[in-house]
Amino acid sequence: MPDIHRNEGFPPPRVTAIAAGSPGGGLDLTTRITKDGFDAAGIDTFMSIENMGGGGGNPARAAVLQRESDGTSVVFESNRIFLSNITGTTDMSLDDFTPLAQLTTDYEVWIVKSGSKYSSAEQVLKAIKQDPGSVNFGIGTVPSDDQLNILRPASEYGVEDLTRLNLVAFSDGGDLNNELLGGRIDVASTGMSEAMELVDSGDVEIVAVSAPEPVAAAPEAPTWHDLGLNITINHWRGVFGPADMPQDAVDWWRESLERAVESDEFVEQAESLGINPDYVAGDEWLDTVIRPEQKESTEVLTKVGLVK
Repeated sequence: MPDIHRNEGFPPPRVTAIAAGSPGGGLDLTTRITKDGFDAAGIDTFMSIENMGGGGGNPARAAVLQRESDGTSVVFESNRIFLSNITGTTDMSLDDFTPLAQLTTDYEVWIVKSGSKYSSAEQVLKAIKQDPGSVNFGIGTVPSDDQLNILRPASEYGVEDLTRLNLVAFSDGGDLNNELLGGRIDVASTGMSEAMELVDSGDVEIVAVSAPEPVAAAPEAPTWHDLGLNITINHWRGVFGPADMPQDAVDWWRESLERAVESDEFVEQAESLGINPDYVAGDEWLDTVIRPEQKESTEVLTKVGLVK
């Protein structure tokens, strides 16, 4: 039997997937449906899952770097892998990791309570251009795509002082939704999959979506592009290994993850969760998604004084 700690014969009989989130969260669910996808695709390596929530993903990423860099341990993470470094909560940077593959995407939305005085995103943008503090925005956490889905449109629309925007962060999406429904915030910026239950019940309306084109789940909702803003925000989740992992391990993970994401089991579970299976291999993912997003995020976060 290969020595899984020294990578003698890859793939090993067992690998470890660290979910950079608590049980039940998006990263945990993505990790678990990937494990099911491995099984469905007939990949003959057992995947064990470890949850390391909290700390903005920093403990989970640190754990991968502290272990053998032989490819037997990877982390399932989001764009916090560079946002945390940009905002100074960790010295770990994107260069410390090997992007293996994007697995899923979820778009960001602006939602308002049904009957709100704001019936369109353009009304909101006009209001904050005139007075940046006039709209109460609710978001999940900072730094996050929820936050960037406000800062980037405001910046491109011409809001000059982004520091005056009234952004209130809550502990989770449930609290955020309650505050919106209670009328204590005007606009919530959140993941589309997290909003659809309230949309379907008629309690809220989507006034903007961060997709490149209209989405089937909310065909009437305008994109930022429809409003003349060159903004697409994919709330992606994917897999990273340490920077110095062997090439045969990189190749195996990318091939195996692609097979898992293309399995019927993965697709069905992802769609039931309201997220989009969207495999992109690591090199392409880094060049076309991660690096451009890192640059854009740095520029916007610099404007509000969050870059350390």
